Amino acid sequence: MRRIAIRTLAGALIAAAALTAAVVATATAQTTGPTLRVHAIFSGGRAQSFHAGEVLMVDVPRAGGRKLTQVCWTPAPIARPDCSPSSLAAPHGGPLTITATLDDGTRLTRTLRIHAPATKVDGPRAVPATITCRDVTLFGNYDRRAHRSHDPRGTIRAGAQVGLFNVIGADKIFMWDYATNLGGFGTEHCART
Repeated sequence: MRRIAIRTLAGALIAAAALTAAVVATATAQTTGPTLRVHAIFSGGRAQSFHAGEVLMVDVPRAGGRKLTQVCWTPAPIARPDCSPSSLAAPHGGPLTITATLDDGTRLTRTLRIHAPATKVDGPRAVPATITCRDVTLFGNYDRRAHRSHDPRGTIRAGAQVGLFNVIGADKIFMWDYATNLGGFGTEHCART
């Protein structure tokens, strides 16, 4: 009789533990709503310690099927309007407030402190620069053996603001056009920091 009582009690405890875990998981799923997440592109997902000129990506995990329709930056990002459907932009230094709007009207806001821009090309962060040549073509590929660029992606005009990333060959560097969110390999001497 005692053995049956112990088994019954053990079974009841296991069932209670499983029920408690299910209730907690359900409650957590119901109370955890969408959040505004920001990370630097080409950084391995770094989500803090941002610098001016670094291209940031905004997304909203756990949005429950809702879509991100607009992202507003205060102050406006480099070479872009303050609000747009794009989730990519590069901030200026100082305080930054990002407001994301979902398709049902839900608004999520996050305030960040943006550090001074990086100054070392080939470092871990983009370095802001201005295009000084008349036209710079961005290419999708660069052949190091032949020292030739391939697959043109677009043209950047003189005066455009870009972010410089890594040098990949003689006078070739990966750059990001802030205004169009287009990245590619361009001519390094045509960008002045």
